Amino acid sequence: MVSMRGPFPSAPANRNGRPTPRPLPDESQAPAGAVEHRDSGFDRQLARLYGDSLFGPWLDPGQYLAATRTTRRHGAPFRRLAVLVLVLCVGAAVGWIVRAGLSRRAGEDREHVARSLASFLREGELDRAAQFLALLRGPNAALDAHDPHLDLIIRGESALYRYQDADPARLGRIKPYLSSVATAPAFGQRILASLAVESRQERAARLAELELLRPTFDRDPEFHYLVATALEHKGEVKAARQAWDRAFELGPLWLAHRYEQAWFESRQGKPEAVSKLVGRIVRVAPDSAWAGLASQRFAGARAAETDVSPAASSARPAPVVALYHQHFALALAQARAGDPVAARRSLGQAIAAVNGQAPFVFDAFDWLVEAKAIGLARDLTGFEDWPRHSELAAARVQRLAEPERRPDENPPAASESKSKPKKQLKKPGRGKAKARRRK
Repeated sequence: MVSMRGPFPSAPANRNGRPTPRPLPDESQAPAGAVEHRDSGFDRQLARLYGDSLFGPWLDPGQYLAATRTTRRHGAPFRRLAVLVLVLCVGAAVGWIVRAGLSRRAGEDREHVARSLASFLREGELDRAAQFLALLRGPNAALDAHDPHLDLIIRGESALYRYQDADPARLGRIKPYLSSVATAPAFGQRILASLAVESRQERAARLAELELLRPTFDRDPEFHYLVATALEHKGEVKAARQAWDRAFELGPLWLAHRYEQAWFESRQGKPEAVSKLVGRIVRVAPDSAWAGLASQRFAGARAAETDVSPAASSARPAPVVALYHQHFALALAQARAGDPVAARRSLGQAIAAVNGQAPFVFDAFDWLVEAKAIGLARDLTGFEDWPRHSELAAARVQRLAEPERRPDENPPAASESKSKPKKQLKKPGRGKAKARRRK
């Protein structure tokens, strides 16, 4: 049987009949466990009335706070990890945005450099073109086959090589891309670059290929220069002059082209055209080496040719191609003056100025043959820089060995060209007439 709990013990009553409150236990005299739990009187009264909680013993506020503090202490590392991950994600996003912005800005700057380079090449300002080409190409010497501006870079390198510095390193950078032009699709820029670095004879052999590019590059001054030099080598003077005039109209600042055009008109006996071209060079670039060279080379008086000197003063550094033309003009003047030793020395300086590059050597040979300086041309074939393992070089040596088979390049002397007077044949009737008169 279940025994019923007896009534709660009543508190002792005082003399007024009221219960006397029990004194609270002294914490200093309580056991250690009691002090640690620090149960409140309210909790003890609830425990007496209702017993323990359905969910376990009642906890005092101190124990509850200690339990929640432990829970918070265990969750703090996870919150720190979450904050760290969030900070890293935000930093990565900010970095990506900054890099994308910088990349886009770099691409825009490179596009601006490319447009400036194309403009300077079109105008013929090769000094400025060299600066922007270095910016566009970057510090790496090797070219990137996937560069969107590769054709423009190749075109700039070829122009600076042929008309400015004759640097073999420039030719070495672009040569792998020029050698595949014949097998690749139609790369107009690369075809023009490959023609620019060749000699005039090689351009003349590819004149048909050059004419196919006319619809695309009809307003390109270098295109018309290449056509003019090819036609000039083939002896088509009238068509070459038209191409020269078109190149002059489109690119008057191409000083190297204007000098060669003035030389072409000088060989054709057109002093008015020479004076116009020289005046143009002096007017647009009076301090350039080309202006000083043109003024001295085409001064008009034949005696002035001996005054052409490579040491001519110039406010700007002379491009090595200009020095090549200066030394070559001096060699021609010395050969005409009857000084073959000095002429050979000046010719050697001209070839050395362009680092012995084959296109310049071949053009010098052709000009010497055209000027009837056969002895100096023969000396050129004996130079150390003469490209002996070239079919073009072997063909030129063969031309010197058989001059009589090319009367157009080696015409006979003026004394040999005169026809001998024919013997007068007596008419048979004249003697009989005289005999009749005597009779």
